Amino acid sequence: MANLVGVFGTSHSPALIAPVSDWPALEPRIPRPSLDRLVGNVRDYWDEHQARFDIAMKQLRASILAVDPDVLLIVGSDQGENFGPRSAPVFEMFLADHLDASAANRRDEGPDQFRVSMPIAVDLGLQILNELCDNGFDVAHTSETSDDYGIGHAVTWPMRFLDLTESGFELLPIVTNVWNPPNVPSVRRCVAFGQALRDAISAAPKQARVAVLASGGLSHLVLDEELDSRVLDALQSSNLDTWLAIADDELRLAHEKHGLPLRLNGTAEITDWIIADACAQVPAEIIDYVPAYRTESGYGVGMCFAQWGLPATS
Repeated sequence: MANLVGVFGTSHSPALIAPVSDWPALEPRIPRPSLDRLVGNVRDYWDEHQARFDIAMKQLRASILAVDPDVLLIVGSDQGENFGPRSAPVFEMFLADHLDASAANRRDEGPDQFRVSMPIAVDLGLQILNELCDNGFDVAHTSETSDDYGIGHAVTWPMRFLDLTESGFELLPIVTNVWNPPNVPSVRRCVAFGQALRDAISAAPKQARVAVLASGGLSHLVLDEELDSRVLDALQSSNLDTWLAIADDELRLAHEKHGLPLRLNGTAEITDWIIADACAQVPAEIIDYVPAYRTESGYGVGMCFAQWGLPATS
């Protein structure tokens, strides 16, 4: 049987693959009024933020490698990369024999740069997929991508900034829908999916040590510290019902709250953290949370890095 040996979470902001000198180019061009509490002090903290990101990434990488996984199952959202009018499933598993994609920043790096070439755990994936389908989750699967960069950055960027491309383990990407309503997963559905994913991993007959990594979030591109605080409370709670205090529309419609287009709603990626937390079924340890503002108007990312301490397995 497969064993779940670790659960982890990371934000995947371009700030993790770009030096501080490039951060001004990351700022959205849609103007917003300045917030009094941020005026005059945002960029003063950038060097400190970079240092904290580096420390957190180093610890997260070490923690992932310490559980010695055979397979890293990544849960991350598609952001207009391969989902769209032709197909936008709620959950989709990538089951090509091999991942060949780009971890470029997509701003000034092309699809031929920072290529990620890693094997996919197809046999285990099929077993997990069958278990999920048998337990009420109609998970789609694909072996192809339509985007020039390949699979979305939620999968490739962590391989780059955590330096895991030469790790020796296989990948198993599960991609979630956050930008193509109405079939975006609810908070309740994500809790149930995370629980079912844990059961499916345990029921898979293939012998494999599996680690799960949530990729994305927390609130952005307008940083909402109050929402992030409730997310952190839920992550550190032993009661999964704590998640139900977060309304679906707080995630799905975060962009509308701030007068922004859907393409700037990264807050919905919090759903991937819900899945990971429900899969772990123990309180998370927050490695670090940084309210990383990029502008005085509140643009920024709630940068979070976390791990869940699971009981040791043989």
